Amino acid sequence: MLIDPIVLVCFGLFIVLLMIEVPIPFGMLFSSILYALVKGQSFMMFAQKIASSFADFSMLAVPAFLFVGIFMNEIGLTEIIFRFCEKWLGHITGGLAHANILGSMIFAGMSGSALADAGGMGVIEVNAMREAGYDENFSVACSAASSTIGPIIPPSINFVIWAFLSQTSTLAMFLGGLVPGILMGLAMMVWVAIAIPKYHIKVPTLKKATWKERWVATIKALPAIGGPAILIGGMMSGAFTPTECGVVGAAYCFILAIVYKKMNFKMLSRVLRSTLSSSAMVMALCATGLVFNWMIVTSGLLSTLAQGLLALGNPYLVLFLINVLFVFLGCFIGSMQILIMMAPLLISLSDGFGFSLVHIGVMAVFNLVIGLITPPMAPALFVTCKATNVSFNKSLKYTVQFLVPLVLMLLVITYVPEVVLWLPRIMGAL
Repeated sequence: MLIDPIVLVCFGLFIVLLMIEVPIPFGMLFSSILYALVKGQSFMMFAQKIASSFADFSMLAVPAFLFVGIFMNEIGLTEIIFRFCEKWLGHITGGLAHANILGSMIFAGMSGSALADAGGMGVIEVNAMREAGYDENFSVACSAASSTIGPIIPPSINFVIWAFLSQTSTLAMFLGGLVPGILMGLAMMVWVAIAIPKYHIKVPTLKKATWKERWVATIKALPAIGGPAILIGGMMSGAFTPTECGVVGAAYCFILAIVYKKMNFKMLSRVLRSTLSSSAMVMALCATGLVFNWMIVTSGLLSTLAQGLLALGNPYLVLFLINVLFVFLGCFIGSMQILIMMAPLLISLSDGFGFSLVHIGVMAVFNLVIGLITPPMAPALFVTCKATNVSFNKSLKYTVQFLVPLVLMLLVITYVPEVVLWLPRIMGAL
């Protein structure tokens, strides 16, 4: 099938709109409208696809997870989590960096958002490390890098989006991300242990906490730590669905706010406004993304790309090229937008080579979180630098070092599918 030349014009329009900072959903919609007008297509399709995206039950999880991430930052649970990690790990070399990563792993089990981690817990982590005498640029880099764990350890907003786009089990996606997410955090910790002496990074050793201080911090943090345990355990046991998981998490945070005496109308109003704004952006991306994907499929662009990659006949090479493409796109475009735009191609290649959609989905999302700390955009680093008033350029030299463990983990996930598929398989989700 030949590529319809008009689609190249529409893509050009989309890129121009991005460059002049038109919101991405509008860029997708306007370029799709141009294609429909030229091809004489009925606009009934636009209404149908947008309505179907809003009506999908699994998408109810998105506002719930966004609410959880914002709420945890507002009521101070993120600081409690970090202080708990600090008491147990702070005394070892680079201990606060390790506590930073472990705290992000725990936070990821509730929020599913990298930028919620970077803008909330990241500020607490950087300030604590700066006060302890750590190099502030390294502190920011560590916080930005550890925030990328958010979309991998379940629950994950990006996994919900992929499950919606590919009609894959959300539970299988969540389970598929758990092992890679844990390995991702451990790989970062190993890199911290290697990088500190290698690059002579300033990391003072803190006084070792007493056992009493550790247990007090642990008891205080148990409610916050219990959240991820309840959510992941509930999903794995079948007590509630992944979609209900978000609502359970929101209710749990609401109860904690009352217990910690942090609940007030002003704070709740602020959280709800932020949640509504973020949810609207995500839902707009999904709705216009379906229309944009229709344009890609109808024009023959998808078929041509898929046939070219299938003609290579080597699945290992194809996976490598997909990763290269995603890393490149991640340097300039947000992860969720890329996931939506590239979903039809990934699904087509999965059908052609027999890839598991769960494996490909986890690989794609993992690939895209690398873009959160990859220049020139590096949104996770930008958010952390802005929130802590630290130089972006000076922090970047340490941030790119974290690409070493992340790229190595990406290769493991790409070429050892069992890392992703083992847990969903034994839990009966596949």
